[in-house]
Amino acid sequence: MAWKGEKERTRMWSAGKMSHDDHGSHGFSLIELIVVLVIISLLTALATPSLTKTLQRMELKTASKKISAILRFCRSESINKNQVTLASFDTEAHLLSILSAELGEEKPTLERSYPFPQEVEVDRFEVGKTLIETSHPSFEFYPNGGSNGGSAVIRREQGGAFLIQVDFLTGAVKLEDAR
Repeated sequence: MAWKGEKERTRMWSAGKMSHDDHGSHGFSLIELIVVLVIISLLTALATPSLTKTLQRMELKTASKKISAILRFCRSESINKNQVTLASFDTEAHLLSILSAELGEEKPTLERSYPFPQEVEVDRFEVGKTLIETSHPSFEFYPNGGSNGGSAVIRREQGGAFLIQVDFLTGAVKLEDAR
């Protein structure tokens, strides 16, 4: 028994209405393919700037969170080890250095350094009076949990900015969007 569709095809074939290539499957013409490729290219061109801006913003936010986490670590180290801990920003070298000093010492010792991305700038420092002199802007954290206090802005040329604030009384570190 033949299927209904097969009967129709057989009838059309014998009547000469269906060619050998015409089995219900058609390919795409060159023009159709070019139109689809142009549409895909336009959509890609429109989406790329938005995606780039989002990625830059995410990179800035990640760097800001890392810097604020390092500052919180400095505070806890200062309390745990009963020493003054400094977070010193070398903006030209894009480096955050952690220094420590015993109370009464004049010269701190370098504990470790953390680089931050070249595209990220840390500026507009406002720091309180320091007990230990350094050549770069520094936040000091004291054994009682306090700090010299202050703020700094972490930014990119394109992609926004974040404000880090260090409370002088509690040494608490806060990160805020600075749009």
